[in-house]
Amino acid sequence: MIDARQIRPRPAEPVAARAKRAGMLAALMLAVLLPGCGSRPVRQPAVVVNSNADMALGMRAYQDDNYSEARNYFSRALAQYRSVDERSGELYALIDLADSALGQGDFAAARSYLAATDAITNAQQHADLKARVGLLQAYADLQAGDDQKAVAQLDALLNTPNLPANISKAALFARTQGAFDLKAADANEWMGKLGTALANNPDTLSKARYQRLQALAAQTGGDDHQATQLYAAALDAYRGIYYRPGIAATLEEWAGLNMRQKDWTGARGHLQRALDVRLSMYDRTHSIRDLDNLALVDSALGAQSAAKQAAQLAEYLRNGGNPGQLPALNNQPGN
Repeated sequence: MIDARQIRPRPAEPVAARAKRAGMLAALMLAVLLPGCGSRPVRQPAVVVNSNADMALGMRAYQDDNYSEARNYFSRALAQYRSVDERSGELYALIDLADSALGQGDFAAARSYLAATDAITNAQQHADLKARVGLLQAYADLQAGDDQKAVAQLDALLNTPNLPANISKAALFARTQGAFDLKAADANEWMGKLGTALANNPDTLSKARYQRLQALAAQTGGDDHQATQLYAAALDAYRGIYYRPGIAATLEEWAGLNMRQKDWTGARGHLQRALDVRLSMYDRTHSIRDLDNLALVDSALGAQSAAKQAAQLAEYLRNGGNPGQLPALNNQPGN
């Protein structure tokens, strides 16, 4: 399971640069319309001011792991860019929408946003953004379980000449995860490549993500004790920087180890905590998976009423229920 920010770079163009570009566009438009007013102060049209403000607010929400709010802002900006046929702004808004959707596990929406970028990148020849779009497409495939498709996309991306360093690092993380998901024989080889790439003082997010992959490698080698220690270290790192996607993903993966060991009590505790985090992000996809696993765990514990409740809540979300209004599960299941 992959979480969001540490395997995907931030937008290639900072918000300030977008504002400057949009401001230059607005100034040019006014200069054409008002040729005799060289001394008059240039005022940006409201649509430009509003779209830039929404993009900035969306980025702030994204950085706070508030992907639902980020999508609202990016959607508003997208509509405004489209209203003046500002194709570059539209492209950035679509990419940020896809990025935010993936943060919520909404790979279907992400694929839709990314598909909409095709015509723009082809027409405008935004070569600098094509690699990022390709990375996000691969990540959407991984979330959807299309591992073979994701791996093929990532292999092509990693063989791209002059690939930006941040894209290369992100793709290497995703490719290594794909190898483990596929139980490929070369998974440890990819771990080695990733370790080499991270050798020089990795940032906290990268280090924690690498520890989670090391935990998978340890389980493959039959060392569950080491895997447990690695999950504990990764969880501490994520909690130290309040990174909710990483916290939830670590708890879920740790619960998976517990379930394999038939440690149902430990699994339930980790899943409940992960679910609390996922619901705070309005993450429907992962919340459903957590509830499905809670139903299995509660059944194994003999807590049939708790298992039934988890199954009902999962069905509620599958039918379009609001994750923000999901009733709380009982932390101590009963029969």
